[in-house]
Amino acid sequence: MSTSWNTAAIAAKLGIAVTDLALETISHSADGVDYESVLLYNKAQLPVSGVLSVPNYFGLRQQALEIAATTIGAGHAILVADVFGKSVRPTDGDQALAAIIPLKKDRAELRRRMRAALKVLREQTFVKLAADKIGACGFCFGGTAALELARDSAELRGTVSLHGALDTPAPAESKIKGAVLVLHGVQDPSVPREQVNGFIDEMSALKIDWQLVNYGQAGHSFTDPDANNPGFFYHRQTAERAAVALQAFFGEVLA
Repeated sequence: MSTSWNTAAIAAKLGIAVTDLALETISHSADGVDYESVLLYNKAQLPVSGVLSVPNYFGLRQQALEIAATTIGAGHAILVADVFGKSVRPTDGDQALAAIIPLKKDRAELRRRMRAALKVLREQTFVKLAADKIGACGFCFGGTAALELARDSAELRGTVSLHGALDTPAPAESKIKGAVLVLHGVQDPSVPREQVNGFIDEMSALKIDWQLVNYGQAGHSFTDPDANNPGFFYHRQTAERAAVALQAFFGEVLA
């Protein structure tokens, strides 16, 4: 599926000139499914660190690239990952739910797809990245996906979930190698307090470097400018604060 991207809008979100934006489509196949992810980076100041970024349940689209650019910034190469397959590009909520529900039920399959996307970032040849300077993050469903990759003992220096679900089927089996940052909206109806407490117990048992930031006025989807439903809404102030927190975190762990 060929897509024409608004490069000027993406460059503006990164805070760089459009002539300095490199945007590369990278394809890979796994288990008979073709995937198509997009790599963004500043070619005027080549980064040595990379971040695997997983979009919300609408998957790879213009807004996903813009949200990743806004939140992560131009300090790292960003692979906005396709974990649905290039033929799956949801255009409404029902299609988006149909894309994520099987993956939320089958965490082993989700982890396989995330590992494949991480491999794409590590092995791409457009920009040379340090092997020990790779992180992952995700938004909503993408936050869940990023945490599952970390729990699967992936070689990541840091992982960030933004308004993602925090549960996992077997928390006692989690093996996280890097640091973890969760940016959570307290008003999120899809992540009840019991799930937050379970995540705290899971991380505490692992004895790793982890942080949980609770944003009191935010719900689910607080980085998504189009979200406007009870409990699932954009919150500009929180989105801006979360970007500062994420950039500081990756600035530290990927240094």
